[in-house]
Amino acid sequence: MSRIISTVMLFVWISCIAHAQAPDSAASYMSRAKLHYAQGEFDKAIEDFDAAIAFNPRNAAAYCNRALVWQAKGDLDRAISDYDMAIEIDPLFSESYNNRGNARLARGDVEGALADYTRAILIRPRDAEALYNRANIRRDRGDLDGAILDYTASIKSNPRLVEAYNNRGNARYAKGDIDGAFADYSNAIRLNPRVAFNFNGRGNTRMSKGDVDGAIADYSKAIGVDPQFADAYANRGLALLIRGKTLEAERDFEQSLRIDPTLGPSLKERVMKAKVRDKTSH
Repeated sequence: MSRIISTVMLFVWISCIAHAQAPDSAASYMSRAKLHYAQGEFDKAIEDFDAAIAFNPRNAAAYCNRALVWQAKGDLDRAISDYDMAIEIDPLFSESYNNRGNARLARGDVEGALADYTRAILIRPRDAEALYNRANIRRDRGDLDGAILDYTASIKSNPRLVEAYNNRGNARYAKGDIDGAFADYSNAIRLNPRVAFNFNGRGNTRMSKGDVDGAIADYSKAIGVDPQFADAYANRGLALLIRGKTLEAERDFEQSLRIDPTLGPSLKERVMKAKVRDKTSH
């Protein structure tokens, strides 16, 4: 799991303004814009941000937040243009760099995204979101050590960032640090037991440690959270096959392929390897 995190929208809350009250300041329009955004009324949110900017054309937060709405609408060019304006107004506005990095990444500009995340981190070294996002790029480029450093810094800044634990666990697992990966998946589960990927990842570490029954339990929990998790069925099937529960394993393989037929070739290869390993172990 590698979702990109955008910095939360920046609003000035005006508690005395009722929903029906006509806004009379930039802050008022921004407050109402948040309500529209939360309700999925993106066009109305943009109208209110337009009005907020008309009140104060040097309001960097208004441009940054309007950019997030453009991004939600899929208009990356307008989003990036607004982030550019926010940065021009306030070159030390780290949230604008992080969010522009997300927009650039969505447009396929990996180098631009990496530069933006790095700039955000230079401005605010404990920016958990920018650290996490840069870590994902480093991981995708094969720089697992650099990714782990950034995930670790992100977790230090925000110890409740579940995705950072999961992704650091993935990177550690890829490097062969099974115990470290197990700890990360367990921490992610402790923080949010409703994320199937974490149970699946921990199940993989249990398999690597020879704890087949524990792995089956974790894969089952992953399936309980997400009954459409094809990989979890495949992984549990392999574990059941090792346990000699062929019929149960076959049912899991069938369900896995029913959900995701593209797993066929890789699953067939994994099943053959599991059967060979089982024969040689006896």
